[in-house]
Amino acid sequence: MSAGDDPRATLRRLYRGIDGFEIPRTDARNVARSKGSPTYGELMTTATLRLLTQLELGPADVFVDLGAGVGKVVMLAASGTAVGRARGVELSARRVGLAREALELAEREGLVGFDQVEFVEGDMLGVPLADATVIYTCSTAFSDTFMGKLHDRLATLPRLRKLVSLQDFEDPSGFELVEIYRLDASWKRRTKVYVYEPV
Repeated sequence: MSAGDDPRATLRRLYRGIDGFEIPRTDARNVARSKGSPTYGELMTTATLRLLTQLELGPADVFVDLGAGVGKVVMLAASGTAVGRARGVELSARRVGLAREALELAEREGLVGFDQVEFVEGDMLGVPLADATVIYTCSTAFSDTFMGKLHDRLATLPRLRKLVSLQDFEDPSGFELVEIYRLDASWKRRTKVYVYEPV
């Protein structure tokens, strides 16, 4: 990306004809087996940029989106902030494939900032996360049981400085709720977005 490029316009171009709402039954079954949710939704682009700005991502940060879908939040982190690395973790092979298509297009166009992006196909409860400094998860459709397991996993991460979730934790032990934003999502305007910090 060159100076003056609008990350929103870049995202629209890279994702023309790409969305994550429909996935094959095998993908949906894999997600259900993991006790996650195959339901798809995303923050709107302007809302995502507002959130990423508030997170003050810098060159030392590793930003990870758990349940990244087709990767829009990760791509916006790469194009709209000074983040060091940005990674999307997604269990649906179809969605990961679409995210990688958008990334390949960015690389073919020679856009700056996307060389630090990667998309990983895997279960968010099992993939390596030790390097993550900021984690975002669009957790709206996760069950209480899954949220508890996710909390327990994230509470062990050594470098984590911020955790952003679209659902609050029933038991946030080890984290302090520091901010609640109201941001527009594909399913609802002014959706609550919870920002935690380790204590």
